[in-house]
Amino acid sequence: MGYSDDLRRMGASMWETEQNHPFVTGIGDGSLPLENFRHYMRQDYIFLIEYCRAISLAVAKAPTVEDMGWFAKLIHETLNTEMALHVGFCADFGISKEELLATKPSPTTVGYTNHMIQTGFS
Repeated sequence: MGYSDDLRRMGASMWETEQNHPFVTGIGDGSLPLENFRHYMRQDYIFLIEYCRAISLAVAKAPTVEDMGWFAKLIHETLNTEMALHVGFCADFGISKEELLATKPSPTTVGYTNHMIQTGFS
């Protein structure tokens, strides 16, 4: 058995729990209430902003100019491609860009993104 197999085996119960979470199964079978999905999409917009902040820390900490460029490109692609796609997808579900910009982060989003930023500073 290889290293990947060992990792898969060790994480099997967590993977099963995640795959069977009501949010995940609800997306898969169409039973997730629309407002729950819309809430997720609004919070994900906030996550993407904070993700770019965290990656900015990676630019500052990168050991080489090449590494700095790689992280800078990731920020650029996230800000200019992924977020534009996200805004368009949100519009398909009746969420305007103005609504996204006015979204307040949920406690879960705050906790997750704060952890991400704090980890970047450490």
